[in-house]
Amino acid sequence: MEEKTIGALSKFTGVSVHTIKYYEKVGLISSHRDEHSNYRSYDVRVCTDLYECMKYRNMEFSLKETATLLKEADERMVDQMLIQRNREIDQEIERLKRIKKQVETYRREVDELNLRLGEWFIEEVPHLYVYKQTHNLEYREDAPMEGGLLQSKEEVPVYKSIVTFSKRYLNGGKPEFSWGNGFFLENEQPELEKSGYLHVNKGRAFVFYQRFTGLFSSNGDMAEAIQKTYHRFRMCFQMDAYAIRIKIAHDESGQRYEYFKIMVPLE
Repeated sequence: MEEKTIGALSKFTGVSVHTIKYYEKVGLISSHRDEHSNYRSYDVRVCTDLYECMKYRNMEFSLKETATLLKEADERMVDQMLIQRNREIDQEIERLKRIKKQVETYRREVDELNLRLGEWFIEEVPHLYVYKQTHNLEYREDAPMEGGLLQSKEEVPVYKSIVTFSKRYLNGGKPEFSWGNGFFLENEQPELEKSGYLHVNKGRAFVFYQRFTGLFSSNGDMAEAIQKTYHRFRMCFQMDAYAIRIKIAHDESGQRYEYFKIMVPLE
C-alpha cells in the first residue's frame, strides 16, 4: 500500500503539517515510523480518516466527540450525536440573534445621540432599573454585584453605566451623586427591587444628550449642565436625574469624551 510522508500528505489533503501532527498526538490518526530514519509515513486509510476528522471538525464537534465518531460510535450513537449537535447549533443561533438585537439597539441609540446632541425634549421611556454602587466617588461597601450581573426572566437587559444625581443636590444642596449600572426594560420586574435595584417607573421624562470630558461628575460640570438645561423647562427638580452613558470616543489628540443621555422623570 502506498504511503506518503507528512509533507506529501499535507499537500495532498490541504491539511497543515501542524494539524496532522496534532491529530496524531491526540490519537485521531496514526502513522508508521521507519525504525532507522524515524520518519512518519501515512497510508491511504489515514488520508481518508483525516478527511473524516476535518468533516466533523468543520461541524465544530469537539476533539473528543470527533474521536468517538471516528473510532467508537455505532449507528445509534452517530444519530444521537448529530441530533445533539443540531440542538446546540439552534441554541447558538438564538444566542447570536440576541447579541445582534443588542448591537442593533445600541446602534440606534448612537444614531439618535448623534442626531439630537445638545437638544432637549420630552420622551416616553421604559422602566429603568438602577443599581447604585458609589456615594459620590467612594465605593459603597453594601453594593457589590453578588453572583455577577442579573438576568431578567423575560428580557435580556443591556447594561449601562449610570450616574444618579439627587434632586436635593440639583436643587442647590451639597454634592450627592452615585455611579452604578442599570438598564431599561419594557416590562416591570418586581424581583429586581428585592435585589437592590432602584426602580424608576416607565413614563414621560425630560431628556437631553450632552458630551462631557474631564472630571465632570466630581467637579460639578454635569450637575451644572443638568440644572441649566432643565431650568428651561422647570425651576425645581421634583425627581432625581439619571445620566446614562451612551458611548466613549476620543479625538485625534487622544482626549476622552463621554456622551450621556440625561433624563429627569416627570411626575
